[in-house]
Amino acid sequence: MSVIAPFRNAFAVLLMSAATAATADEPAAEVPAVAEAAPEAAPPPPPVVKSPWLGDIAIGVVNTSGNTSTRSVNARGAIEYRRTRWGNRFSALAFSGTRDGLTTDERYSAANKTDYQFDARNYAYTNLAYDNDRFAGVAERYAVTVGYGRHVLTGPVHTLDIETGVGANRTKDQDDIYETAAIGTLGGKYVWKISPNAEFSQTLRAEAGVTNVYVNPISALKLTIVGNLFATFNHEIRYNSQVPEDTRHVDQISTINLGYSFGTP
Repeated sequence: MSVIAPFRNAFAVLLMSAATAATADEPAAEVPAVAEAAPEAAPPPPPVVKSPWLGDIAIGVVNTSGNTSTRSVNARGAIEYRRTRWGNRFSALAFSGTRDGLTTDERYSAANKTDYQFDARNYAYTNLAYDNDRFAGVAERYAVTVGYGRHVLTGPVHTLDIETGVGANRTKDQDDIYETAAIGTLGGKYVWKISPNAEFSQTLRAEAGVTNVYVNPISALKLTIVGNLFATFNHEIRYNSQVPEDTRHVDQISTINLGYSFGTP
């Protein structure tokens, strides 16, 4: 055996060991992980923005002919702007009745009420009101009141508000004589949601002064026809303790109206 052979074999073994060590030091190739794609979440629906405006308008016309000819026209409407604590409501009413071409009844009313809600139950308000009811001897009547109100019932089926206040009114009679007096007021509104399409309401306005007591209750049944279109059946009573001679203290009127509403109460 050659003397070089053992060295050659040892050198070969050393080379193989170095190659093995170098291979072990190399990092293993990473196997790319297949990420499972997560389904994209559906975007949330946009928030419902509640309009601060709401209101309604209604009109009714009745005509009869034959031995006598009668006609009555009435219109009423309201518009309200409401924020979290502040609110303002304007309402108006007009009614005219004729018989054989002669006016037998004529009434006009308007009111503007501003309120501030202290909390979920209690609020303060101020109210400006105008009335013209010449067949009851009231050529003009203006009233301004401030007061306190409370939400006694808050729904969802039954709601009830009761109000009391103080103020003053100024009345002009048919002889153009003006009279001013301090008044106390009592008012309220009850609403019964009979069904999603039917609603009964009862409102009351009362003013008591030294010279006159005025009471005005209104009963109404509101039926939704389709969408924002509705029909109302109203019965109104107006009582004045002081009236001209040969004039009734109590007037009553019943109407059927077709109307349109907007906004969400």
